Amino acid sequence: MAKDEDKKSKKRKRDVVVHQEETNNTDVASPKRGRSAMNQNEAQNELDTSKPSAVFQPKNGRPWTLSIALPGSFITNVSTYDQKASLACRIARACAVFCVDEIVVFDDDPHTIPQQTQQKVNSNNKGHKGSWSSVNKQTSKTKAEVLAEVSDIDEPWHNPDQFLFHVLSYLETPPHLRRYLFQHHPNLKGAGSFTSLDMPHHMRADEWCVYREGVTLENDSHSHGQQREQGEPEKKKKKSKKGEKEKEDVFTMVECGLSAPVRIPIELPPYVRVTVKFASQAPPPGFPNLSPDQVANLEVEATSPSDPREEGGYYWGYTVRRAATFSDIYTESPFENGYDISIGTSERGVPLKSLIPGLASSKGGKQLLPLSFNHAVMVFGGVAGLEPAIAGDATLAANGITKETAGEAFDYWVNLAPGQGSRTIRTEEAVWIGLAGIREYVGNM
Repeated sequence: MAKDEDKKSKKRKRDVVVHQEETNNTDVASPKRGRSAMNQNEAQNELDTSKPSAVFQPKNGRPWTLSIALPGSFITNVSTYDQKASLACRIARACAVFCVDEIVVFDDDPHTIPQQTQQKVNSNNKGHKGSWSSVNKQTSKTKAEVLAEVSDIDEPWHNPDQFLFHVLSYLETPPHLRRYLFQHHPNLKGAGSFTSLDMPHHMRADEWCVYREGVTLENDSHSHGQQREQGEPEKKKKKSKKGEKEKEDVFTMVECGLSAPVRIPIELPPYVRVTVKFASQAPPPGFPNLSPDQVANLEVEATSPSDPREEGGYYWGYTVRRAATFSDIYTESPFENGYDISIGTSERGVPLKSLIPGLASSKGGKQLLPLSFNHAVMVFGGVAGLEPAIAGDATLAANGITKETAGEAFDYWVNLAPGQGSRTIRTEEAVWIGLAGIREYVGNM
């Protein structure tokens, strides 16, 4: 019996060995190896979410622009610096996500000087004696003149328009330019925690684009107070024709986020922001590992800030301007013929969706948004809405526009969130809702 069991055991062992040999010879994968191969294939095809994939892809040149206007007064709705900075960052993020080209910060109550602001200015003025009321009766200063006396450290609380303008401008500026263009200021004390916008023109040194944003430098330095480094091209003298004195080549060094400054063939004052355009769409050989001389000798020129949008189709950030009154949104427009579409936002307007071509019909006599436009502006109100701002505007009041007829100040008067569950919609929320609502419309331009 023992011998028979040994024979069976040996036979089983031989069967196992033979099975392995046959598997190797015929290259038939074992279940374990099959699972391993499948896992490798799945790993290769697996969606990589470790890095952002929604990189902006330029299409054709874009002549039209989208602007928004909002009052800085909504900043006063919160009390601490961090909260105020957070609101500004939320506005900047919305504008970056939805490709807004211009932000207008307007004063929605240009004739009223807040009592606490006047008191703060008076307390900061040396030699002042007496109560706020007595001084306010004696002064004939306008609100703009009073706000001009607000100290830098008090701006977030007493000059919200300037605070919002300052922070929005800083956030739009590419990070590699900020130390040249912005001085230390109380408005920017929390800059290290500001939200990143990461827009197309916020490029890294190893990214190539035919356009870049730069800042002009002093030709004998790369940055503030630094001596010219070894390898930086010097200003060369160019020999002229007979009888003429030697002339220096005219150029300006520009820091544009590459490994070294580039050189443009015009002379500009230092520390001025400039848009540059390279001669080649493709990166030069060896990029990004170029020497300072190689970078300086790249063929590049200064161009209009609107060229990346109009010629290249890029979203190239937003500009920021201030408007002293509501009317100045229109009268001081940077565009030659102003805005051909103006959209006001109010809970008393019609649903935005009902005006968008393709999403709504023209039933009920509603005029749909046009199929194309040149420059559109969407205006948002502050804590009290747009109606008080419009009623308090002297120009509009002279034309008989009141709170009840505030919608007449716009081409379209829209409700961004019909049937809203909350009693109020905050300005920073309205901006996100409004830009998201109009995105499909402007995306089809």
